[in-house]
Amino acid sequence: MLYLYQLIVDKYGWDWLRRFVAQDVAWVRGTQEPADRVEAGTAAVALGTDGMLTPADGVRTRFVLPRHDPFMAWAQRAAILKNARHPAAAKLYLNWWLSKQTQSDFYMWSVRTDVRPHAGYRPSGSTTTPTSAACERFMADRALVERFKQQLTLYVGEVTGAPSPGWLGLHPGR
Repeated sequence: MLYLYQLIVDKYGWDWLRRFVAQDVAWVRGTQEPADRVEAGTAAVALGTDGMLTPADGVRTRFVLPRHDPFMAWAQRAAILKNARHPAAAKLYLNWWLSKQTQSDFYMWSVRTDVRPHAGYRPSGSTTTPTSAACERFMADRALVERFKQQLTLYVGEVTGAPSPGWLGLHPGR
């Protein structure tokens, strides 16, 4: 999300962010809670969340992609650790997850170039879809990230609240 705000501030400036914050925005940690709030009807819109562009039956939330502004879409990373307890099971899982059938059935973009995007999805990497490589470059410049995070904090305050998955990860603070 930090990178998304970097893209927005780069395009529209800090004054845009000041005016955005003045609208009494509810700032929450993570990407699941915004989707849950919109689906529950307690929020009208969410800027940072994920979901299906073609909604499943019974889902009220609708995602709208900007025509000219950036939005985030990137592949999640996966690896089999060198000392994994069950490397064969991990390999089976990744083979299944990356299979053409599973990637075709999944509701998001595929990491495979031989799987066409679903209806309503632009090809990943289009001009309004920042690549994971661009995000990696941003995140690799730790001085830039920290400077931007501190500037953002001046506008929106410190990050508070429980993380979306309910925990901060395997090694928070390390």
